[in-house]
Amino acid sequence: MPLSALTARLGDAARTLTPRAGDVLFRQGDRTRGMFLLKEGRVRLVRHTPDGHEVPLHPVCPGESFAEPSLFAERYHCDCLCERDSRVILLPRAAMLSLLQRDARAASTLIARLAGQVRDLRTRAELRNIHGAPERLMAALRLRVDDATGHVRLSGTLKALAGELGMAHETLYRALKKLEAQGAISRAGGHIHILNTPRP
Repeated sequence: MPLSALTARLGDAARTLTPRAGDVLFRQGDRTRGMFLLKEGRVRLVRHTPDGHEVPLHPVCPGESFAEPSLFAERYHCDCLCERDSRVILLPRAAMLSLLQRDARAASTLIARLAGQVRDLRTRAELRNIHGAPERLMAALRLRVDDATGHVRLSGTLKALAGELGMAHETLYRALKKLEAQGAISRAGGHIHILNTPRP
């Protein structure tokens, strides 16, 4: 069952929201309403530390769910900022918990999604442990490559990828140029291809 099917299972309880670019869908510390499914646009999750620093958590792309911990928490643990005009489905907390308790397929769908998030977070942590920027970027590109074509599939912008890898976007652009100069990748028309180079 795809995540979008959860919306149909909830019926009228699911609500469509249309935040605009620059809107805040929820703030850290707000009382939770439920989890969300992004249908169109782009939002990002950020957390604020007690000393006022902003920690980026995750850029959300269409088709992804977010704020799943809100099903089991009284308050949101981060801010959700809208980077583009968006269409978001709110899956209310009480309705979702009731659905998960009575519908094993719905529960399995959410569990599979959360398991995928854990995998992705572990991968991101491993990438950040790679010290050199070109090496870290190359590892990230290899995880996104179509082996048949060498084309790298990016779900967002290069700036978003830089944030995911824990580097400034200027650093990422320099790393791209270095990899291109080394013959490891080629770039044309905004696309990145990994060339047939041996893996370390």
